[in-house]
This record gives sequence, structure tokens and C-alpha cells, in this order.
Amino acid sequence: MPTTSPGLIIAVTIIGGLLALVGALIVLYLRSIKGLIHGQEEQIRSIRGKTEGAGERLLECKVDCDRNMVSKEDWVRSEGYTRKEIKELGTTLARIEGKLAIAENMPEIIGSTVRGVVKELKEAWLIKSTS
Repeated sequence: MPTTSPGLIIAVTIIGGLLALVGALIVLYLRSIKGLIHGQEEQIRSIRGKTEGAGERLLECKVDCDRNMVSKEDWVRSEGYTRKEIKELGTTLARIEGKLAIAENMPEIIGSTVRGVVKELKEAWLIKSTS
């Protein structure tokens, strides 16, 4: 019956504990990412609602202008302001969508990082166990 050295048992115990710690950190990080993604989805829904609201306001302004016979200069001024608001909302939406795309790729990035760490730990353990 082969005996195992106390040093090997301690090393395996330490590595097991470290792997459990790394796993727990990854789970916490993924939960955090999930919360961020949900928050960004809510922001996107809010921005889409504002964008739709801006479009509705634009239609209302046009109807009011037609109804009240506002001068062309006043109409152009209000139209420019509304377009500026829509452009700003579009820019904000694009920025949030870019951040969301990065957040969606986080699990893959974390997974490849963890695979690398585990591979290095295995290699280090094999080197220690062979020497």
C-alpha cells in the first residue's frame, strides 16, 4: 500500500482551497456582471422610451405648427432643437449598447482567464510532483 507524503497532502489541500476561492470569486463576478447587464437593459428601455417620446413630441410640434400657422423661422428653430435632443439620445444609446456588448462578452473573457489559471496551476503542480 503506497503512502502519500504529508507535503503532497498539504499542497493538494492548498490548491483545492485556492481553486474553491477562485471559483467563488468567479461566481461573484459573474453575478455582478449579470446585475450590470440587467441595469443596462433597463437604461436602454428607458432611452428607447425617451426616443419614442421625442418622436411623438416632434409629430405634435408639426401638427401645432400647421394648426397655428407659425412662421417658418420659428418652426425651423424648434425642429433643430428636437433633432439635437434626438441626436443626443441616439449617441447615449449607442454608448450604452457598446458597453452592453462588452459586458455580454465578459463570461467568455473570464472563462479563458480561468482556464489559463487552472492550466498554470496544473503545470506548476506537475512540475512540483515530478521533482
